[in-house]
Amino acid sequence: MNFSHIKYVVEVENTGSITKAANNLYMGQPNLSKAIKELEAEIGITIFRRTAKGVEPTKKGAEFLKYAKTILSQINELESLYKAPKDSGIEFNVSIPRATYISVAFTKFLQKLKKEEQLSISLKETSDMAIINEVTSGESRFGIIRVQKIYEDYFLSLLKENGLQSKLLWEFETEIIMSKYHDLAEYETIPFHMLNGYIELVQNFFEVHTLPFSQIKRTAKMDLPPKRVYIYERGSQFDLLQNVHNTYMWVSPIPDEILFRHELVARKCSLSPDINKDIIIYQKDFEFNEYEKLFLEMVEQEKQKLIQRHAK
Repeated sequence: MNFSHIKYVVEVENTGSITKAANNLYMGQPNLSKAIKELEAEIGITIFRRTAKGVEPTKKGAEFLKYAKTILSQINELESLYKAPKDSGIEFNVSIPRATYISVAFTKFLQKLKKEEQLSISLKETSDMAIINEVTSGESRFGIIRVQKIYEDYFLSLLKENGLQSKLLWEFETEIIMSKYHDLAEYETIPFHMLNGYIELVQNFFEVHTLPFSQIKRTAKMDLPPKRVYIYERGSQFDLLQNVHNTYMWVSPIPDEILFRHELVARKCSLSPDINKDIIIYQKDFEFNEYEKLFLEMVEQEKQKLIQRHAK
């Protein structure tokens, strides 16, 4: 059944005239009459009969039109719920890992937007697998995943299986952050064995394909049993690092403004560091709109600041 034909017959009933309905629908009368006959032939009833004043529904036609108007009403309601109006303003949906430099970039992205612009923005910090699923399903227009280099091949094959494209955002070495009052804060490069006895904070999403740094480095031996606290919310890590001075955490490079705000320092480790890659993922033939490009521009700026800091 052609949905347009349903709209046609409802308009004919509303006007009581095929001629008026054709004018309202911006179509020729012969074409409208033909469409009505096609619909009547398909459903096996006569919808309208001619009168001296125009047309009116038959008994079965009136019953059909009652259902037809209900269907149109439901479709209009669906469109109003899910079809974004032309003047809806900025729509922005992205999923990212727990990456402080990206979070800082997002703040600066919002600051760039005009106050009068309407916003509908979703920024979700979640796991790599969830990000891949959300981009695949279209829930997020694009995403950024964080991949440990030892699992890079696995994730690239997974992206291929899901028909997703990818672009390298940044390859970086992990570093240690800790309170500026930590016993080891005086070291610019901390010997790995000196982390013995201190508490390692680990971000965790219940995923198989991510491991604490010290677990990956199987050849690195600790004299004491490992001490780890697994955390699931980024704000908690800063509170713990700032207030529990015997904690530390392996992270991607963090902007200076965040370190200063939470009284933290970033330090290198004598052990060969873990290599991670932040990768932008999106569906095939996806085109970034102006706001998404602006956001990624802010991310790139924060990345470059961190690269320059490490080059000093």
